[in-house]
Amino acid sequence: MTKSDIVDIVFEDTDVREYGISRREVSLVVSKFIEKLRESIEKLDDDDRIELRGFGTFGIKKRRARVARNPKTGQQVDVPERKSPYFKAGRDMKQSILHS
Repeated sequence: MTKSDIVDIVFEDTDVREYGISRREVSLVVSKFIEKLRESIEKLDDDDRIELRGFGTFGIKKRRARVARNPKTGQQVDVPERKSPYFKAGRDMKQSILHS
């Protein structure tokens, strides 16, 4: 599913047209929501998270530095410490998937 698909679903399956909201405006709202969510995730500290009740939780996990191996050459490579985003599905989402 793409962002365009989400815009189509919101536009078709809701009554936004009754309020004079165009598909273009729905697209702008979806784009801004994703942009602001991404910006908020980038600003998170290690123990912080963004919780959307009934949907899930976004956060940052710190990955410690480690030594890896290049699978082609077998040479050891130092992988530096880094932060990695994660998403954990909420209970309601898990239940709806289990019962679909």
